[in-house]
Amino acid sequence: MDAELGASVACASGAAFSYALSNVLQQHEAEQLPEQDTLRLGLLARLARRPRWVVGMAADVGGYVFEALALGFGTLVLVEPILSTALLLSLLLGRIITGRQISREGWIAATVLAAGVALFLYETSPAGGVAVASHRAWLVAAPPLAVVVIACVAAARRTTGAHRAAYLGAAAGTLFGVSAVLTKAFVDYLGGGVFNWVGHWEPYALAVSSIGGLVLAQSAFQTGELAAAVSAEQVLQPLVGVVLGVGLLQEHITLTGPVAHLMLGIALAAMVWGVLALARIEHPRGQGPAGA
Repeated sequence: MDAELGASVACASGAAFSYALSNVLQQHEAEQLPEQDTLRLGLLARLARRPRWVVGMAADVGGYVFEALALGFGTLVLVEPILSTALLLSLLLGRIITGRQISREGWIAATVLAAGVALFLYETSPAGGVAVASHRAWLVAAPPLAVVVIACVAAARRTTGAHRAAYLGAAAGTLFGVSAVLTKAFVDYLGGGVFNWVGHWEPYALAVSSIGGLVLAQSAFQTGELAAAVSAEQVLQPLVGVVLGVGLLQEHITLTGPVAHLMLGIALAAMVWGVLALARIEHPRGQGPAGA
């Protein structure tokens, strides 16, 4: 293993661990706040006064830095599958730090989901494209994205527990996928000067989508269902990112032969099954079955 490859693997592993630690700490604090704070900006203000949540937020930022370094040393195909292990690490750290019990079926579902995400990212790794999408393309994409987020929030309001966590996690993942595409435009504008971004709308939209995604993610954590929240978010973020990359940024995906198409179908099936299974079988903290 050469030095750059080793550095990329190490940084990607650090990012996955940091994201997992952030998930556990933020979820532990969010579930202690009253339900009336759900889906409100005031939720973030109240969480910001809790030291453990702030540490979790710092871990989230650290994960982003590690991820950026990993992508600097290595390729997307190498880095993203490693990041998909964040769900498994979240469950492990949740058990160590907060005593949250996950059944054997839960671990199996999480493993299948992580493998499905890794396979999906490997098979659909996009190439080419542009950094900034046209206004016309965004006008076409924005309404369906808004419908997905609104539908998920509406469905979450009508249910509770793991299902609510999954719906809110899916909404958060959708907005984070949008944020990834907007980030590419923001970075491109920075290449023209530190303040070159001021006159463009994408950085402001990035702020809105990022804050909205954060509120939705913390609201999902409030349910106390860590696996359901993280799994739904982890699936929707890459799905939306890939779809927008192809549709808006003119990136292209090369699937050669029936085997590649079969692998993509298997990956999608594993992701869907994993989310549904985790939304159904996760046990609240301290109430897992014997021997879980």
